[in-house]
Amino acid sequence: LAPPTPAWYTKQNHTKGGRRRMPCAYVYIIRCRGGSLYTGIARSVCRRLRQHTEKSPACAKYTRSHPVEALEGLWRAPDLASAARMEYAVKRLPREKKLLLLREPERLGALLPTLAAEEYTHQPGVSLEMCLEGQYDER
Repeated sequence: LAPPTPAWYTKQNHTKGGRRRMPCAYVYIIRCRGGSLYTGIARSVCRRLRQHTEKSPACAKYTRSHPVEALEGLWRAPDLASAARMEYAVKRLPREKKLLLLREPERLGALLPTLAAEEYTHQPGVSLEMCLEGQYDER
């Protein structure tokens, strides 16, 4: 018997040669009350930000006690594994380098050389309000 088809699988997520391709994922940096920065990943960044702001059971423990104020940076990664690698690398950066990355997102490869070969696309102009109001198209 063949294994069941995953819920995310569609013809659009198929590459030539019959190999399945996981849909993209996002790495986001949000500013919380007190000016702290929180980095996370999500397949649906709008849904995830809604969870953080509404303090749903799925929100991060950190954002329960440090409410989200703004979406500071957003990058699209080719898949969840790439997003997790970027999240890990960004979380290890000192605050000053995170702020530099937010000011100059094109310097991602210079600030995080281990990620230079990967394809991360900065998503400029996306705000927390756009995500919460459903105005950002995640396709």
